[in-house]
Amino acid sequence: MLSSDEWRKRAVEAGVVRCPACDSLTVTMGACAVGTYTIYQEYLCEDCGYEFQAMFGLIGCVPRSNNEDNDA
Repeated sequence: MLSSDEWRKRAVEAGVVRCPACDSLTVTMGACAVGTYTIYQEYLCEDCGYEFQAMFGLIGCVPRSNNEDNDA
């Protein structure tokens, strides 16, 4: 099983979420909790049944353009 730090490094480098227990790409996203600066995402591995959670942090934002109000 990958440690939290190893899992995070692989997820960021590859840009995909893999199961930390069996390295499968067949993971399903579950509930998501959004906080002020963090997002908690639950995952379930469809291959081995391992359940895990990832925490993502807000590191910045993109200003909204004035034209977005008129795009409908």
